[in-house]
Amino acid sequence: MNRPIHFPTTLCLLLALAGCASTDRLQTDSATADQAVAASAEFDSADADLTTVGSQSRADDLLAKGKRLQAQGRCREALPHYGLAALEASPTRGQALAATYLCHWQLQRPKSAEESFTLWLRHELDQDRLPLRLLFQPGEARYLADSRISAPYGMWLRRIAEATLASRHCLTLNGHAGPSAVEQYAAELPLRRAQAVQRQLETLVPALKNRLRSVAAAPDEPLVGNASDDLRDALDRRVDFTLRPC
Repeated sequence: MNRPIHFPTTLCLLLALAGCASTDRLQTDSATADQAVAASAEFDSADADLTTVGSQSRADDLLAKGKRLQAQGRCREALPHYGLAALEASPTRGQALAATYLCHWQLQRPKSAEESFTLWLRHELDQDRLPLRLLFQPGEARYLADSRISAPYGMWLRRIAEATLASRHCLTLNGHAGPSAVEQYAAELPLRRAQAVQRQLETLVPALKNRLRSVAAAPDEPLVGNASDDLRDALDRRVDFTLRPC
């Protein structure tokens, strides 16, 4: 039997997507997996608007069914619901793609997980965003030691490098540190974290060298801020991504 996925730990730490702000505020709603994207198409007729509303309603219903099944550890049954939700012309398509990736990851299907991650990544790049976070050990420029969270980072970076090269985007890598004494001891730590990720991307795809930039984020940007230096505040020790035109 599949072990249940407990939100928000899996969505905010395993996938570490934007939208996860504070462990005190995080809810069990997998809507935190991805911010809803505003529909870009403009329709001239009321009928078209009604069609869009109907598609959104169907997608929401499918997502809700999938979430319930996934939370019960029934990912195999949840996947068809997510697949149908991703086919709808809905702003929640990114959520469906992210949840599909997580289910395949939980079911230990690396090939399917990578394929679904790639679909999600392309969707997000099309929206001019890359809401991923890579999490680090306290006081170090080394990824979080918990393999449940950091194991897919190699695949993520390979796919990010390939997709960025094929896109019109350049990337800024933003390094962050938490507010604890351990984190603040080395002032250059945020930049070292960003540079470590940049080196990995450039090793994977050398042609990206002139399209990447590493910066240290402002020190007042913790997402959690409790300075616990453990899994609870792991989101503060991160590198995230900003897309910019080349």
